[in-house]
Amino acid sequence: MKTISIRLEDSIYEELGEMLREMGQTQQTFYETFTKTALRERSIPFIISAPMREAAVDISEKMEAFARLEASRKAYEGA
Repeated sequence: MKTISIRLEDSIYEELGEMLREMGQTQQTFYETFTKTALRERSIPFIISAPMREAAVDISEKMEAFARLEASRKAYEGA
């Protein structure tokens, strides 16, 4: 069995401990459950995301392309 060490801010540590006590759990069971779920599902058991700069550019480019297409459609209908 391995031992790990995790550094948390005091306030986060205390809040987590309080929440787990209310749930009848310990930090040990929390970390074990988290790890087992991650291994079983082969993913982190919650969504982690951040806006991607490239995605924002892609969306902007797509909107510009759509606007050009819409302008072409309207021009064709008017002809």
